Amino acid sequence: MFKDLKIMHRLGIGFGALLLLMVTLGSVALRQMTQLSEFTGKMYHHPVQVSNIVQRMDSNIIRVHSAMKDVAMAKIPQEIEMALVVMNDLEVEIGHNFDTIEKIFLGEKELVKNARDAFEKWLPIRDEVVRLVIDGQAWRASEVTKGRGAAHMDAITQQMAILNELSQNEAEKFIGNTHHVRHKAFILMYWALGLAISGGLLFTWLFTRSVALPVREIVEVSNAIAKGDLRRQITYHSDDEMGQMAKSLRKMLSGVIGEGQSIKKGIPIVLWTADTNLVMTFINSTAETLAQNLTGLPASAHIGASKVGEVIMDRDDLSTEMAEKSLLYGTQEDRELFFQMNDELKCLRCVTTQLKNLSDNVVGVMGVGIDITERIRAQDKLMESESRLEEAQKIAHLGHWECHLDEQRITWSRELYRILGLRPIATPISRHMVRQMVSKDQFEAMSTVMREALDKGVCSFEQAITRPDGQKRWVVGRGVVARNDDGDPVTVFGTIQDITDQKEAEKKRHQLEIELRQSQKLQAIGTLAGGIAHDFNNILAAILGFSELLRDDSPKGSEATENLDEIIKAALRARDLVKQILNFSRQSDPDLKPVSLPEQVKEAVALLRATLPSSLSIDFSIDKESKLYVMADPTQLHQMVMNLGTNAAHAMKTQGQRLSIALTHTHLPACTLEKNSHLRQGDYQRLTFKDEGCGLSPEEQERIFEPFFTTKAPGEGTGMGLSVVHGIVKTMGGAIEVESQPGHGATFRIWLPTVNHKDAKYKRTDTQALPQGRERILLVDDETSLVTSGHKILEKLGYKVTRSESATEALNLFKIAEKPFDLVITDMTMPGLSGAEFAKKLLEIKEDLPIILLTGYSHDMDEAKARSMGIRRYLLKPLDRSQLAHTVREVLDPEPTTPLKAPS
Repeated sequence: MFKDLKIMHRLGIGFGALLLLMVTLGSVALRQMTQLSEFTGKMYHHPVQVSNIVQRMDSNIIRVHSAMKDVAMAKIPQEIEMALVVMNDLEVEIGHNFDTIEKIFLGEKELVKNARDAFEKWLPIRDEVVRLVIDGQAWRASEVTKGRGAAHMDAITQQMAILNELSQNEAEKFIGNTHHVRHKAFILMYWALGLAISGGLLFTWLFTRSVALPVREIVEVSNAIAKGDLRRQITYHSDDEMGQMAKSLRKMLSGVIGEGQSIKKGIPIVLWTADTNLVMTFINSTAETLAQNLTGLPASAHIGASKVGEVIMDRDDLSTEMAEKSLLYGTQEDRELFFQMNDELKCLRCVTTQLKNLSDNVVGVMGVGIDITERIRAQDKLMESESRLEEAQKIAHLGHWECHLDEQRITWSRELYRILGLRPIATPISRHMVRQMVSKDQFEAMSTVMREALDKGVCSFEQAITRPDGQKRWVVGRGVVARNDDGDPVTVFGTIQDITDQKEAEKKRHQLEIELRQSQKLQAIGTLAGGIAHDFNNILAAILGFSELLRDDSPKGSEATENLDEIIKAALRARDLVKQILNFSRQSDPDLKPVSLPEQVKEAVALLRATLPSSLSIDFSIDKESKLYVMADPTQLHQMVMNLGTNAAHAMKTQGQRLSIALTHTHLPACTLEKNSHLRQGDYQRLTFKDEGCGLSPEEQERIFEPFFTTKAPGEGTGMGLSVVHGIVKTMGGAIEVESQPGHGATFRIWLPTVNHKDAKYKRTDTQALPQGRERILLVDDETSLVTSGHKILEKLGYKVTRSESATEALNLFKIAEKPFDLVITDMTMPGLSGAEFAKKLLEIKEDLPIILLTGYSHDMDEAKARSMGIRRYLLKPLDRSQLAHTVREVLDPEPTTPLKAPS
C-alpha cells in the first residue's frame, strides 16, 4: 500500500498529524534525497561518463599512433590499406568523443579545446607519413613517426591525462557528496524516527523498508560500478523518486555496459579478459571465433568456467605463462603465438597486461591479439626473394653497396665481400674499418669514386684490383647519390661486378683473332705459293730440259759440263723447294727418306755463307764419326739450317761476329731423354748452332718456339722461323734444346736419330743408258719453251714426236692423224681446253690410249683423281730427262698388271 504512494504522502500519513517535527525532518530528508538523486544524475551525465570517454579516447589515440607506425613500417600495400582503415575509424570516433565531452564537461572548456587542438595538430603529421609511405619513402615516414609524431602524441596524452584526472576528481567528489548527503539523511531520519518511535513504529518500519533499502541497493550498485563490476543490476522498480533514481542508474549501467561490449566486440582484433584466477570473464567476437576453432565450444561455455590456457591454446602453450607474468608482475608481455586451426597455421602477435579498476586495484588480466599471418608470409616471401637475389648476384658476380653519409657507415652485400676477397661482417662497416680491410690503392680508388659521385651525382668505373690473397681481378661499378627534400646528399649506393672472366675471354678472343689473322695470312701465302708454283715449275722444267740437252752436246769432263751439272743440281734443288712449299700450303706430310746429314748440312752451310753478311764468320766442324744417315726431307734440312743461321745472324746485329756450327755423333743424354719423352735411346746426330749475340731471357726461352712469337721489331720477322724449325725436328723424330743468357749469346742443340741406310747419290746418266723407243708421241703444252725442250729430248730418245701448243689443235691432230698415236703427253693447265678435259675427250675416242698428265700445280687434280679417269701417269713438273724417259717406257711397255681404267 505504501509502495504505490509518493514519499511525501507516506510522510504525511505517518507523521502529519502526530509529529510536526517529523514532518520538518522528513522535508529535510526529502531535500537531501532529491539532492542525492541530482548528484547521481550528474554522476551519470558528467564525471563517470566523461572519465570513461576520456579513458577510451586515450586508448584510441594510442591505437591511432600505433596504426600510423604500422603504416610507416608496412611492407606490402595490403598492410598499409588495413592500417589506414583502422586509423580513419579511430579518428572518426575520437572526433565524436571530443564533441560529447565539449557538451557535458562541467569544468574549464579551455582544457577540452587544448586537448582537441593538440590532436588536430597531429593530423597533418599523419597525412605527411601516409604521403611518404605512398611515395615509397618508408624510412623517412618512420623517422617522422618516431620524431614529430611521437612528440605530438606525448602532448595529446598529457592533455588527455589532465582531462582524465579532472574527470576522476569530479567523480570522486560527487561520490563523496553522495555519501555525505546519505549520511546526513540517515541522521535526520534516525532523529525523526527516534522522536516519533513512540507513536509510529509501524510507519517507521514501513518507511525504512520502502526508502532505506532502495537507497542501500543504489549505493551498493554505485560502489560496484566504481570498482569496475558492470554486471551488477538494480532490481528496484517504482514510479516515485527512488524509482526514478533506480531507473536513471539502470540506464547508466546499460549505456556503459553496452558501449563497453560494443567496443570490445566491434574491434577487429582478438580481445579477452580473465579474473585473478585466470578464469575467462569476457571474449569478443574475433576471440570467440578463435576459441571455437581451437576448442570446438562456443564462447559462452568458457566464460566463468575455463582458464586462459584452456581457451587460448597456442602451439607452444605460452598464453598461460604470459597471463601469469602480467598478472603477478604487472609486466606487459608481447610475443608471437602460433595456432593450429584446422589445416592452417595462424600467427597472432599477442599482448597481455594487468586489468585494474578505478581504484587502481588489480581485478584480472586482459589479452589482445592481432593476426599477422599474412605479414609473416610476406616476410617469408621477402626472405626468399632476398635469397634468390643473393644467388642471382652470386651467379652474375655482382655485389651492391650503400654508404650512409650522416652516420659514416657502409653496408655491403655478401657477393661484394666475395668479389673483394674479404670475410663477411654482420655489423655495418665504418670508414676506419674499410681502411683496415682493403689495400691502400683500393681505399684511394673508393674515395675517388665517392668524391666523383658526390660531385656529379653519378659515377662509373672499371679497374683492376688485387685481393688480400694476391689474386688480381677486374671489376666494373656504378654509383648514384640519393638526396633529401633540401637537395642534400644522404646516401651513396651502387653496384660492383667482377668481370675478370669476361676480360680473360676477351683476351683469349683477341689472341684467337690474331692467330686467325696469321692463319689467314699463311693460307693466303699458301694460295699465292700454289699460283706461283705452276709458272715457276714451268720455268724450272725449261731450265732442266735445255740444260740436259746442252750437257749432252758438251764434251765430257769439260768445264762447261761441270757448270751444267751444277745448274741441273740447283734446278733439282729448286724443284724440291717448290715441292716443299706446295706441301706446306697443302699441309701434307713431308717425304722422309734416309739422307746423309753431313752432306746436306755442308750444302746448306755453303748456301748460308753466301746469304749472310761478310762481317760474320762461320766456324763449321763435322765429327769424323758423323757418317750415319737420318730420316729426313733434304729440303726441310736446308730450311732448318737456313732458319737457324738467319736467326743467329739477327741476334748478332749489335754484338758478336762468330757463328759456330758443329755436327757430332753421340748418345742421347739422360737429361735430354727425361725432358723429351717421345725420344728413344740410341745413337743420335747432334747439330749445334752457337752464336755470340744478345741472348734470350728465361721468359723468352719459354716461348721461343711458339708460332708468331718474335723478339724482332715490327717488319723484321713474323716469328715463324724457330716455330718451323721446331716442327721440322719433331717431324724427323728428334728434339731441339736452347741454352742462353741475356748478353751471352745462345746455343741451339738439335738431336736427330740415326738410321743404317745409305742414300743414292745423284748420278749423271748418259743418253745411251736411258730407255729409248720408236713410238709416235703427241706432246701438248701451252709453253713454247717446254714443248721445244720436251720435243728435242724425246726425239733424241728415238721417238717420233708431234708437238702442239693448244689442246684444241692437238685434239684435231689426233682425229685426222693417218697413223694413230701410241702416247699422249699433255699439260694440265692450258687456256681453252684443260688437260683433264682434253684427256677425257681422247679416252672417249680411244679407250685404252696411254696418257701422261703433267702439271706445275693444280687445286682440282691429284694422282688418285687422274688414275680414276683412266690417265696412266700423273707427274709434277719439272721432270728431268731420266724421269721422263723411264716414265714413257713404263707407260708404253706392257706390264704384268693392267693400268687402272676409268670406272664404268
